[in-house]
Amino acid sequence: MWEWMKDNVTTLQVVVSVVSTGVWIAYLHVFLASFKRQTRSSLLITRAGGRGMVGRCIVSNMGSEPAYLLDVLAEFGVGDTKTTVSVVDRLELWDKASDVTTGVSAVGPIGSGGYVDIGSFDDLFARARKRLGSTDAIQRTDALKLVAIAATNQARHLVAAYRSFEIHRGDDGAQIRIIPVEVEAVQIRSRRMRKKLVGLLSELQRNEALDRDVLSDVAQAPGGSLSRRQSIGGIG
Repeated sequence: MWEWMKDNVTTLQVVVSVVSTGVWIAYLHVFLASFKRQTRSSLLITRAGGRGMVGRCIVSNMGSEPAYLLDVLAEFGVGDTKTTVSVVDRLELWDKASDVTTGVSAVGPIGSGGYVDIGSFDDLFARARKRLGSTDAIQRTDALKLVAIAATNQARHLVAAYRSFEIHRGDDGAQIRIIPVEVEAVQIRSRRMRKKLVGLLSELQRNEALDRDVLSDVAQAPGGSLSRRQSIGGIG
């Protein structure tokens, strides 16, 4: 055995070097994967405090870095008709707040593990009606999609997440329930969709609302694994 090893010492050295290199590459891969998971942004959109219109809409930052909330978009759907409007500003406070520099908008930084209360669903509907100057399309809404858009230190582009809700009305039309479609917010991480969101925000800065289905591509974006997130009504 020793004689064979002496005769093939060069070959053994090569084999050991290759194995050692493979081990270090594997360790590096595990380290990079772990680092990527720890620094990956994650926004959550949840319903809290009830299933009706008084329920609160909460946007949480579950990433490891602070995130700056830029906007929250609401897409109201009536059949095939879609209307998208920004609901991040607390318009109901604009005429009441003595200090217009604080509290009148949800725009701002969210610490790691922190959250911001966007308002009740009733507030979101009221803000949309105020921006649109019309109540018909909003009042007849049967589907709602919320998109939270933020910027983070570790991301050169925007990060975002969306969540869909069904609007269930009672027989009298007065009692309304807000039912989440996805178990959790779907993260938007693809470079293509983040660039699309930049253009969308730019367009909304010039217009109060967009009368089209601007989020259809988001719902079809790679990585939004809706097949694994079944529709349930008990999770906010």
